[in-house]
Amino acid sequence: MNKAVIGLVLATASLGAQAAELSKSYLEIGYGETSLDGAPSSVDPQGFIIAGSYEFANGIFMGLKIDQHSDSLNVFDDLFGDDYDVDETTFNLGYILRATGSGRLAVGAQVGEFEVSTKRTNSTIDTRRIYGEYEHAFSKRISAYGQAGYELLDDSTDDDDGVFINVGLRFDFTQRSAVVLEYTNGVEYTQTEVKYRYSF
Repeated sequence: MNKAVIGLVLATASLGAQAAELSKSYLEIGYGETSLDGAPSSVDPQGFIIAGSYEFANGIFMGLKIDQHSDSLNVFDDLFGDDYDVDETTFNLGYILRATGSGRLAVGAQVGEFEVSTKRTNSTIDTRRIYGEYEHAFSKRISAYGQAGYELLDDSTDDDDGVFINVGLRFDFTQRSAVVLEYTNGVEYTQTEVKYRYSF
């Protein structure tokens, strides 16, 4: 009897300590803000994000992300300055190098297009990124990830290439639903995002 009770207590404790499931198969929708280097400090294009990713059984994953940000809702832009629109589309391909019970190490590459437009100008930049990523589950409900890599910008007026960093924190409120907070520091911009994620 005592052995059965002890076994039940240990089993219950292990369920409480169970790590969140880490997966690259998900759909996301959310809201974000972009800050552009060289733009006026009052400019903060905001808008929606749609993203999706799929992880294959062999550890390969691929995804697509679309950002559409604008500050056109700010009435004063029409009176005193430019309306900044930021549109970004990114395709991602990666591979899970190593996985443990609570963490995963991956490498990946991204290609995309980053377009900034105002009433007077329109600039399109082709982006290419290579990165390493580590994702870790702290508990059944909380996990985090961090990416560090190198970003190449083609057709940029400053022709700046350099290191980019992306970090995120995920809060699961059901087995498949979560809220994700994400911050990106790129070569010529920063982005903050809050997203709803449905994992499948």
